[in-house]
Amino acid sequence: MASQSTGQFARAYIAAHRDPSKPVPAAALQALDATGAMAVQGEVLRQLGETASVAKVAAPAGGPALAAPIIDSWVTRSGGTLQLNGRNMMGLEIEIAAVLKSDITPDIARQGKTAVLAAIDHFIVGIELIGTRIDQYKHAGAYGSLSDFMVTSGYVTGAQVIPTLPEVDGLLITLETTAGTTQLGPAKLPFGGVLEPIIAYASAPFDHFGGLRAGMVVTTGSLCPLIEVSPTGTFALQLGDFDPVSLTLS
Repeated sequence: MASQSTGQFARAYIAAHRDPSKPVPAAALQALDATGAMAVQGEVLRQLGETASVAKVAAPAGGPALAAPIIDSWVTRSGGTLQLNGRNMMGLEIEIAAVLKSDITPDIARQGKTAVLAAIDHFIVGIELIGTRIDQYKHAGAYGSLSDFMVTSGYVTGAQVIPTLPEVDGLLITLETTAGTTQLGPAKLPFGGVLEPIIAYASAPFDHFGGLRAGMVVTTGSLCPLIEVSPTGTFALQLGDFDPVSLTLS
């Protein structure tokens, strides 16, 4: 994809970022390939002047492994508050993330799980906010949503340190709001495990946001279908017996 096109897409995203009433037209994104979409991510990050200490990875069947940054101004710790400022937010996802103690390079990833585990300090439970700056993101082509940071709208890092690779499939998920408690789940890792999407992406990265670096939180996909909530209020999600992760939206 030509650099001029990358810049045009990035400017459209910046405009939508600053004024959510002006979303990016899905039709304009339909021709993007994965490499082009990742280039747009990097240019948007650069133009925003943002850094990203959280990244999301995915390993969809039949396609390349993918990743996207979650910008630091959209991230808070459990118990914190995020202001949407008119930003689209479709719902929440509960996820397992790895906190890296060293970079995960292609060489490390290709050595397999033991080498990748050695690069991980610990794991956490997190909440991802799902949202988009595209007017009809489901009609944006195969990789249109990838260019939109893979339809993220924020992230909440859990405070509990999980020292070893957690077994989460089958665990109950609980949502607590002011209206009461709802049981969801059972949890199911979407890409076969926590490490699988990390390894798949890091083995052949093509990102423009800096890669999977020491200190980064790398989240690995939703453990259940999208959880629809109000765009304001306080919510807590709990996975099994792990500590709840809470968030206030304003």
